[in-house]
Amino acid sequence: MIKYIKISNYKTIKKEITIEFNNDLPMTVLFGRIQSGKSVIFESIYILKEAFLYGMRAVGRLQDTIDANFELGLEIDGQNFLYHTTLNFDKNEISYESLKLITPSATHLYFDRNQYEITLGEKLEKLFTPFDFERFQTYLYDLRFDKREFLLTHLRIKDFSDSKGALILNRIVEVIDNIHIFNRNDDINFYQDMDDAHYLSVLKTVTSIYPNILMLQYKKVTLDELRFNLNRHRYDHLLDAFRNHVTKFDTSNFFVECYNQFYKLKGRSLDELTIQSIDVHFKDGSIISFEKLSKGLKKLLLLSMILLTHQKNDLILIDDLTTDLDHETAKALLLNVRHTLNIYHRKLLFSTHDMLLFDQVLFDLKNMIYVHHKDMVYLHYLNKLGIRKDKKLLNLYLEGFLNKL
Repeated sequence: MIKYIKISNYKTIKKEITIEFNNDLPMTVLFGRIQSGKSVIFESIYILKEAFLYGMRAVGRLQDTIDANFELGLEIDGQNFLYHTTLNFDKNEISYESLKLITPSATHLYFDRNQYEITLGEKLEKLFTPFDFERFQTYLYDLRFDKREFLLTHLRIKDFSDSKGALILNRIVEVIDNIHIFNRNDDINFYQDMDDAHYLSVLKTVTSIYPNILMLQYKKVTLDELRFNLNRHRYDHLLDAFRNHVTKFDTSNFFVECYNQFYKLKGRSLDELTIQSIDVHFKDGSIISFEKLSKGLKKLLLLSMILLTHQKNDLILIDDLTTDLDHETAKALLLNVRHTLNIYHRKLLFSTHDMLLFDQVLFDLKNMIYVHHKDMVYLHYLNKLGIRKDKKLLNLYLEGFLNKL
């Protein structure tokens, strides 16, 4: 699992900020005024993941963004690791990358890459058999001259099956791969990590908030019907995005949010593709298709499907989670999903402008972060501000207490 993420020198995040994930608290919330920097935090983590998994070519150039630093503290099987990378988005290359094992008494180097120089530590060598380590060093020689590819991403055990200790490299990559960022404000969003096996959990949550809902049902949609629903331009856009998605990911089962509609897709080519939409059945006998629901109910269904999956050890990031949700619905949803997050050791980091949520039973001060921007982005954990436990946070905010930080 990820224990913390540190970011600096990315756009308005000049000075280092730290997002901590408490073992005992499944949810961490960011709040602050418009343009305070909340969305930049989510964007930076998204860009890091894309670059890490698919190389710097996947993220493109950002002018005047040099030496953007990212540090991840990871805990795997009781061991603590520190992964650090420095990215030059102006040149679209990796300047620095290192992996270390942190123990109570010492810090042990796995590898350190500075420009074209790579230093390997004894701890890394011990992960491999002598024969595999020799092959590993040959493989590394080819990688050292490609400054757009991450070493750790490629140092997985696929070619080193005899070196069981090297499995830890795979585990570290999986932890980063299990960061999921939603609400990217794109016309088309794919959710390959969702499934319909948790149907009962989703239905239970939705009906507890909207008791007049009876059930959710999938309905097959033909390509002609899909073209009619979307129009020709959007239909072509979706099929292009589908081809790119199945090429990029090894998956044939996923959901897609597309121009305010929502579909379940199965298949890796148009010939084998099956498409289903969601109908909502109400107790009064009415049936409403997903695209005709209110924005609030659409958002509730989508968030329930995202947050109630049974994947373990995920980190879920949602910018402006409460958009389109009224306060009571947002509160009920978070209360419902908190139990599932705890069971599967999942963490949720989200931002919101719903200040009424803060004086509920949802959060502890140590998992509430105030974000503000002066000359750069600053973070303030509320438990470090000396706030009395009986003080209403909404009143503090309205009184301008946080603006004085």
